[in-house]
This record gives sequence, C-alpha cells and structure tokens, in this order.
Amino acid sequence: MKYKSVGIAAVGLFVGALCAEAANTLETRAATSGFKISTSAGKKLESTVGEVSGSTMAASGKGLRSGHSGTSHSPGVVYNLTASTTSASEVLFQWTSVGAEGFSGQAAYVEVKIATYPITYANYSTINSSFTVVALTPGSVEQELYGGLSAGKTYYTAVRVRDGSNMYGRLSANATFGTAPVRPRAPVVSGVVAAGSFTISWDAVTSNVAGSTITVQNYEVYYSTALNGVVNGPITLSSSTLAHSVATTPSYWYFVKALDSEGFRSDSSVWLNNADEVTRTVADDLRAVVDMSPYVEDFLASSGLVPVLEHKPEYEAGSTVVSYKFYFRDAANAEVTQHLAEDVTLILPLSRTAAFNVSAVSPAVSYSAYDYSAYYYNGVEDVKIGGTVNPADGSVSILTRVTGLYKVKQVIRAQSFSIIQTQPRKIFTPNGDGVWDTFNIVYDNPEGLAITSAKVYDLSGAEIANLTSGSFGSSASLAWDGRRSNGDKAVSGIYIYQFKAGSKFYNGTMVVAR
Repeated sequence: MKYKSVGIAAVGLFVGALCAEAANTLETRAATSGFKISTSAGKKLESTVGEVSGSTMAASGKGLRSGHSGTSHSPGVVYNLTASTTSASEVLFQWTSVGAEGFSGQAAYVEVKIATYPITYANYSTINSSFTVVALTPGSVEQELYGGLSAGKTYYTAVRVRDGSNMYGRLSANATFGTAPVRPRAPVVSGVVAAGSFTISWDAVTSNVAGSTITVQNYEVYYSTALNGVVNGPITLSSSTLAHSVATTPSYWYFVKALDSEGFRSDSSVWLNNADEVTRTVADDLRAVVDMSPYVEDFLASSGLVPVLEHKPEYEAGSTVVSYKFYFRDAANAEVTQHLAEDVTLILPLSRTAAFNVSAVSPAVSYSAYDYSAYYYNGVEDVKIGGTVNPADGSVSILTRVTGLYKVKQVIRAQSFSIIQTQPRKIFTPNGDGVWDTFNIVYDNPEGLAITSAKVYDLSGAEIANLTSGSFGSSASLAWDGRRSNGDKAVSGIYIYQFKAGSKFYNGTMVVAR
C-alpha cells in the first residue's frame, strides 16, 4: 500500500513532538485525524500524516531556524463504484471522482482492476486485467466502458486513486457484475419419413448467436407429446452426429439443441412431428406456436433463416391480452422481417396465464366465442384480422404470410360478415421495395361465408385481374399486387375491387401509384 503507514514508534515521536511544542513553540498543522487500528496480527496504528512544520533553536542558542517535514494526505477513496453490463462482453463502470487529498485537490489517475474473484490488497498487484484513466475533477461522475469479457461469468472490480507523486489511495469496495451467456445458434433441422421411420437431421452449429466461432460438445434431442406435455430427453449425441432416426409411432414432437464446450445450451430448434408433415416454431414462453409446411421450412433453411416467435409482455395492457413477435434470424443473428410466399398458421393463447393446449396442427374451426380477435401491428396502428377462436384449447389461430408484431385483444366480434380495414387505406405502390406493394382487404367472416367473384376493375368497368388470398389468408383477407391477369403491370390510376361474401356483394376503390 502506497499510503503513509506509521507504526507505534512513529506515533510516539509524533506525540513527543506535540509535548515539545510548549517548550520549543513547535507548530503542527494539517495532520490528519485518520488513525485506525490495523486488523493484521501486528495490531499497529495506521494513519496518513499531513504536513508538520515548526521552529527550533540553533545549537548555539543564538539563531532561530525553521524546520519543515513535507508529506501529503492520501488520495481519496471511491465510495460508489458500480458496474453494469451493456452486452455479453462489455461493462460500464461508473463512480464519483475524488481528489488528491480526500475530496479536495486534483488527483492524477484512477486505476481499475477486474477479476473473476474478490479483489484485495493481497492480490491487487497480481491482477493483470486493468486499465488506468485520467482522474476527473472531484465530484464529477466518471463513466468508462470495458470490453473483451468472457460470457457467462461473474466478475469483481475495484479501483484505487493515485496522485501526481504516485501515492495511492485506499482500495474501494468491490463491485460485482455478471456477463450473460452467449448461446450457440439453434440447429436448423428438417425431418423425413421413409420406410417406417422418421429421421430428423440438422446442419452443424459452428457459431453462437453473436456470430463468434464455437466448438459444439454435444447435440441433444428432446421429444414431447404436446406443447404443454412432459418433455423427454435429452438423447445426447456426439458433435459429429447430425441425424437421429425414430419410429413413426407413437406420435411425438421432436426438437434439437446444441451444447457448446463452455456449457452454454442453444435455444430449441423448430419442433418436428414424426407423424404429420408440419414444422412447428414454439414461442420462448411455450404458449404460442407457428405451424408451417416442410416446404416453407426447407426454403427458410436454404436461406439460412431461423423462425422465431418471441413473447412481448410489454405490450400486454388494457384490452390486449397477449402479444408475440414473429420474425427470422439470419446466420449473423440479425433480425429479418421478410414476408413469406405461403401461408403459415399462427396460434396464440387467449389469456396470459390460463392453460393453453395445442396438439393438433391447427385448432378446429369454432366461432362460439366472439370476444377475442387477433391484431397485427403495421408500424402505425393495430389492424384487426379476426382469427378462428377455439375456446376448447384456449387459442385463436390465423393464417398469415407476414412477419411482425401480433396481439390478441378482447373485443366484441362481428356477428356477420364485415370489412374491417384495407391496407394501405387507399394508395399502394407496387414497385417491389417491400413497402405497400400489395393492397389488402381485411375482413371478419364469423359465419364462414364463401368468398366468390373477387375481381379488380378499372373505372370503365373492364376486368383487370382477380383478387387473390391476402397476407392473412383467404379466410381473413383478399389482395391485389397491382398486375393484370396476364402479369403486366397495371398503369397508375383508380381501380375498383368487388367480391361476393355469401349472397352479398362488397366493393370499394384503391389507387395504384407508380
């Protein structure tokens, strides 16, 4: 320790100097009052001593000389050091700056130590993970970022202040922080039924979700009879094993995880059923799913995309019962929100806590409950898209090709067919930029009426094209992509849409802008 340490003998001299003051008119000033008893076995008194000065008589007794002993106070001790992680490998340190003498005077530097064990005076000099910064004005708040940390660790940090004479202050109290584990990427899986067996296979996982190269220790196969059923496993396989075969009966849902050499486990892969040709993406809270055909899953896998369904409780307030975000992640773990070319089934729960039981590919059609509806957030507002309510399993299901944020709200559902909304409201721009490239007519069809004679006309009444299934499936929407029936682009202008629901016609206008 670099601060001044005075033993018993030194204290005796100091006291003697005070006693001599009366006889020799010595003066002492700026002596600290910071005496303390050491906790070591020696039980010595410790203090930092300030400046001592006085007058002494010369040996002849005829001259007066001034004596001066210059020391300094110890630099201040940081008392409010905090550490908070900003990422899996980076931490933000913060403290209030102190001075060269307690809280006064300008200190020179602050030395920050980082370790995976408590930092003490005994091990301080042996800790190599450290950095030094120029001290700020006393009372200023200092913030420093430090990176290169290992994931999934608990760390300790402490600081010491030093002055321009290279004198150190006392060690601050330790602050602790932890870094989050960086999981391996979820395996991209596919399944094939052949010769009475079901084979699930996957590509080798070589990186974590941050994009860093990892070494996989094992792959683990899990299986369950249903989303809310008991999960069995894992079946542990070597890092070189990239497939696993099982019987086609009894029926199970299978998913795979990767375990890396650091002991970090990936999220689940999509779930595959050994009897049905369907791929299931399960939400992180195990209460919502997206079912898609193997064709869609194969397309996503070939594009390096992993489907994700994430619970978003921050949007669950008021009439919004639940909220989930459906999107993809690419090989770099970046979020991708591209839309699909084929419908997938999104199944959401009707409550935040009640039982949710989905075992079939999609729930049976039931319109016995009309007080719930699915909504899609288009970036501006929530768009009502209805959905099939199944009170038996506590879910609402919709067909969709659109990634993004979905919600379930308590509403009064329509008792008969009605157009809910058009997207966009009137003008769309089919130029291939991914923004308002199609015109969607979203409707509620609680009676399940047949949708027929869905056409697009120009203002002269000439037929231009057929309306097709929209972004939320033909049961909830119709759409036009701005092209004629022969594939040519329709010119800019006003067009009329018309379709028949049951025995009644519905129509409106839309504008193509190029």
